[in-house]
Amino acid sequence: MVNPVVPEKANDILLGEGITKVNTDKIGATKGGSRLEVDKKILDIKFDGAYGSVKGLRKPEIHIARLTINFLKITYVNLAYGLNADIVSGQDSKGQYRDINFRLDFKASDVVNKVSFEGFKHDGTPCIIILENVLNLGDIGFEFKEKGEVILPVTYTGFYLYNAPTTPPYEINDYYPTA
Repeated sequence: MVNPVVPEKANDILLGEGITKVNTDKIGATKGGSRLEVDKKILDIKFDGAYGSVKGLRKPEIHIARLTINFLKITYVNLAYGLNADIVSGQDSKGQYRDINFRLDFKASDVVNKVSFEGFKHDGTPCIIILENVLNLGDIGFEFKEKGEVILPVTYTGFYLYNAPTTPPYEINDYYPTA
């Protein structure tokens, strides 16, 4: 009989709920969780006479980090963060509103410095995922269901800096108790 691998202690278990932030501002309630995806493609350099992969002859070709947040609280702020859009305030007979005007071009002001998800382990220590130089390049989709909430999935993509094209624009800070 095989014994399963179990955590040494319950404190090592990362719980799913957490706080989402843009820079230092909390950006709204979520439902259905958030998801970090890192797309990687490794180039395997081959040469005549080798029967398979050769140690040392691999190099990263693609390394893209995306954080998808499923917003329950939908405001113009969390909808427009990282989008190529301008926000204009207006007023009509129904009241005040903010009009999100989408553009086909990108401005430097569209880029968000940092989007983060701060989750917690069973003992309360944080595990923080940070994407830097972020744009919202995902599709925009609202699904309207009878007797159900509208959830807005937003996919943020981290971008490399021009002067640091080999430094991935994300990090994971896994804290541990000091006592």
